[in-house]
This record gives sequence, C-alpha cells and structure tokens, in this order.
Amino acid sequence: MTAPVPRGACRGRATAGNKTRAAGILLAAVVWAGSACAEVGAAVSGYSDYRFRGYSLSDGRPVAILDVSYDLPTGVYASASGSVVASRGHGIRPLRLALNGGYATTAWRGVTADVGVIHARYSRYSGLTADRAYTEIYAGLAAKMAGARLSLSPDYLGSARWTLRGELSGHVDLSRTVGVTGVAGALVPLDERYARASRATWDARLGIAKRVGRVSLQAAATARGKGGDLYGSSSRRRAAFIVGISSAL
Repeated sequence: MTAPVPRGACRGRATAGNKTRAAGILLAAVVWAGSACAEVGAAVSGYSDYRFRGYSLSDGRPVAILDVSYDLPTGVYASASGSVVASRGHGIRPLRLALNGGYATTAWRGVTADVGVIHARYSRYSGLTADRAYTEIYAGLAAKMAGARLSLSPDYLGSARWTLRGELSGHVDLSRTVGVTGVAGALVPLDERYARASRATWDARLGIAKRVGRVSLQAAATARGKGGDLYGSSSRRRAAFIVGISSAL
C-alpha cells in the first residue's frame, strides 16, 4: 500500500496509477529539463504492515512512507519512495528505497498507456533473509475504472532469475469521498533451475479509502496463494488486514 501522490494536472490526463514512480537518472534528467507547468507531488503515509504482492516485507511491523514525484507535461515522470519500519528490537530503521520512472500518454480516449522501470531495495530489517533488491520493467493500460499491467524482472529479489508478473486492477467511487480498489496478480518464475520457486504465486488485495480533506483513511485485506517462496520472508501468514493513513503534502 502506498499513498497517492497528486499527479497529471499539467497534462490534463491521468497516468496509470499505483506506482512509486522514480528512477535516479531519469529523475535527475527531468528535474534538469524543467518546465513552468511541471508538477511536483509529495505524500506521507503510515501503515500497520507493508504487504507487497501478498507478502509482509516489514516483518508484520508498522511502517512510515514518504513519496515524492515529478511529472512533466510531455508525459515523462519520475519519483522516489522511502520508508522506515518499527523493527523488532532495533527501533526505527530504514526499510525500503524505490526509484522509478517512465512515460505515460493517452493511447485513445479515456485510456492511458504507460511504460517504465522501477528499482527497489529492501534492508535487512524487512524480515527477508538478507538485503534484497530487484529491477522491473513494466507496461500497462489504465482506464477510469480498470487497468492491466505486465512486469518483467531479470533477477527478482535475488531469489529467482527471470520473473513475469501479470496484474489486473479496478477502482469504484462509492461517493465523492469514498472509493474501493482491488488488485489481483500472479508472479511466474521463468527460470526452471529454481525448482522450489517454479510455481506461479497469485495474490489479491481489496481496499477502501475515505478522504477527509487532504487526508485519506485506508483499510485493506490481502491474500496470496500457495507457491514457491521467492521472498524468503519470515512472515508465513497468507492473509492480512491492514489499516493506514496518508496525506498529500
């Protein structure tokens, strides 16, 4: 779960959502390029657990997240996301840094096409067996109420070589201030040498958010299926309920 960062007002079109958007080189490039209409967004969030594709990557502990984004009217975007965790026995410690960037454009009326790359690194306080990192390239389509994405990684969290992930998402506004979101996906290891991780693993999340001014109150249920453990996570719970709060800055 990540906080929404306001985006896209300059371009007058939506971008394919739910990304921690940044890539170090791209971020530097777009900041240097500059634009009077470029949009900068930031948000801060807190969650009872950090669940990523059905796995707890905060060892079941609370997290705080800062997201910063930069959006050019050309469709190029970049952002950075950093988080800390209330670790077991060590106090507040760094958890995750993600750098991501790409390009979004209107493919046809009401539909946005999006391509990009993300690199994320997790610390040893994440509950994983060691420091882990991954890089993914992705491409997707997003409409007002639904989206789809494919992501490809050459070395997913260091535990499997090539992986492919497919994902479907949906969003419904119940009122002007209440929305429901859902995501379902499957991660497929492509390297048969990793026999224990050779099975596809599905995951799903259903969440609801209530906006109160600039603040968003959130709750979500997550679940994942049986499969090879690519994460080496110490948390074996396959289902969880998460609460959180976020605010645009």
